Amino acid sequence: MKSPDKKAAAPKKKNGRATSAAHDEKRHEIIGHCASLFDRVGYHGTSMQMLADEVGLGKPTLYHYFASKGDILYEMHQLHIDSMIGGLERDSQIEGIQPAQRLERACASTLREIAHHPGYVRAFMDHYAELEDEQREEMRLRRREYFTRVTDIIREGIDTGQFANVDPQLATLAFVGMCNWAYKWYPRMAQEVPPEKMAKQLCQLLLNGLNVRP
Repeated sequence: MKSPDKKAAAPKKKNGRATSAAHDEKRHEIIGHCASLFDRVGYHGTSMQMLADEVGLGKPTLYHYFASKGDILYEMHQLHIDSMIGGLERDSQIEGIQPAQRLERACASTLREIAHHPGYVRAFMDHYAELEDEQREEMRLRRREYFTRVTDIIREGIDTGQFANVDPQLATLAFVGMCNWAYKWYPRMAQEVPPEKMAKQLCQLLLNGLNVRP
């Protein structure tokens, strides 16, 4: 499990108090170790003592950074959805980029997360229901934001005549399902087929379909 690539910006509020860049960087390091443990033994099979041992901290020190393993799970969700929405936002600012390119880049972004942070992605996919009520509602809204952004890309492709006149929401479900389900099979292929190459192949299947052209 690789350490998170995201570096903390400095000082910000966490649970009503200011935190330093070093504090936030340590939190990210802890999350990376815990994601690996969740991936190996399962979220429900993991205790705070096991997490502390995994990170090499005393249990009281771990509680200084996270109040519970549920809070660690929530941060994994945040890091993953931040990456997904952030990628779409950055791509939307590229002048002249076409809808098909944006879908391919969005797919590659998901595959990179699966390749580099498999524990985060598995937690995001498998343990949404374990979030606390407010956290789960926040993630529901953020997942909806991601879905809506992808739908808007597909609508743009339809409106400009680049895509067939299909149901954009159904097409989004197909696209998101295709990308997300890769967390089940892509990790073992990631070293052989990089995310960009796999994304191109997957999106060709989606955009071109399987029908033989006359």
